Amino acid sequence: MSTRAVVIDSRVDGKGFWVYEDGYPADLGVTLRNLFSKDKSIEQIFNELVQMRTERTRQIMARAGYPMPNMNNKFRILTPEQVDVAKKSGIEALWDRFRIGAQYIYRIRQDGVFVSGVEIPKLRRVQARETIRG
Repeated sequence: MSTRAVVIDSRVDGKGFWVYEDGYPADLGVTLRNLFSKDKSIEQIFNELVQMRTERTRQIMARAGYPMPNMNNKFRILTPEQVDVAKKSGIEALWDRFRIGAQYIYRIRQDGVFVSGVEIPKLRRVQARETIRG
């Protein structure tokens, strides 16, 4: 299973990124929750996530004997306009306006990481342990 998600920082305006990765959405949510702290900027969270996922992929590929895939298409910084649309209008508007395919929107707030999405219609807090169903 793969996950396409937008991560936005609700603490500041216009900051966010898009991530595409193999793995369940719960894995990304728990990872973001573990990386989160009130004093970390979204740029720090982004850099740590990219580093962590790149290293994990490198280890998996080395064990399997496959070449390292291009990680550049797995993460992308969003423009302030794209972040604004994600905050106000959601997943469908991201697709309609920018052709950004996302299944989930993760919101980093002062009090934690929250998620909403196609299968999660109401915004809810990401728990310390998540399952596929949330």
